[in-house]
Amino acid sequence: MRKVNKIHIKRYIVATAMLLATFLTIEAQKIYTIRDSIIINEIIKSANNNKQENRILFIASQFMGAPYVASTLDLFANKEPLVIDAQRLDCTTFVEVVTAIAITYDNFTGFCNNLERIRYRNGVRNGYESRLHYISQWVCDSAKENILEEVITREHTAIQKLRLDYMSTHPENYLQLKENPELTQKIAYYEKPFHNIEVKYIPKEKLNKRRSELDINNGDIIAIVTSINGLDVTHLGFAKWIGNNLHMLHASSNKGKVILDDLTLYDYMSNKKRNLGIRVIRFKNL
Repeated sequence: MRKVNKIHIKRYIVATAMLLATFLTIEAQKIYTIRDSIIINEIIKSANNNKQENRILFIASQFMGAPYVASTLDLFANKEPLVIDAQRLDCTTFVEVVTAIAITYDNFTGFCNNLERIRYRNGVRNGYESRLHYISQWVCDSAKENILEEVITREHTAIQKLRLDYMSTHPENYLQLKENPELTQKIAYYEKPFHNIEVKYIPKEKLNKRRSELDINNGDIIAIVTSINGLDVTHLGFAKWIGNNLHMLHASSNKGKVILDDLTLYDYMSNKKRNLGIRVIRFKNL
């Protein structure tokens, strides 16, 4: 029998405690670290005390430099806990977290409630299929919740005819669908209402206009429309005007972190053939 010294025992106790803590967190249906809760509480407090800057951009700017990490919500094949990660973000979770903080004025518990409210259909988390996987679904649901509204301006001169089916036609790309084939049908069921729906967007060639010519506000959510079959949007960020030039504050996979892009939005999109233009989503009560 291998001799176990005190160091091994201490390591075993620590590892067991960590495993048990993780298990209890999963059973509570929330996954987060103490650091996540501290960060979010501090940002809520700072945003409430901020009287000078745009609330949305102030909150978004607090995450500048945070690492870009994809698929942080997809930790489990057979569970759908509320994952809260304020330290590693992709473009969607960045916008979700900022949105949830922006409509929260009390504390971390209120933030968690709001995050669940905006991440899941009708605000109810009931399995992987209840998550609002497509931005069109997310916008529609948030409008019903009186949180966001899609803005249509005179510059919205292009039309995208939706047929959301990328997930159900590419289940091999998603851990949960690979491990649970029966979920694919459920996802397809929620995709179907977004077949043959037409949405207007601003074509990218119009994004070099001056601030006075574009009805886009600081803090509006920018959703980049794609030509990829089965998808509606491939990237998200927040609008920020620098002088008369429109830029985007976003979680950048190319830069590997949350940044205020040096490129104007027009330049950012100009060489990306699959990026067709943008949809503009605005907070209703901020």
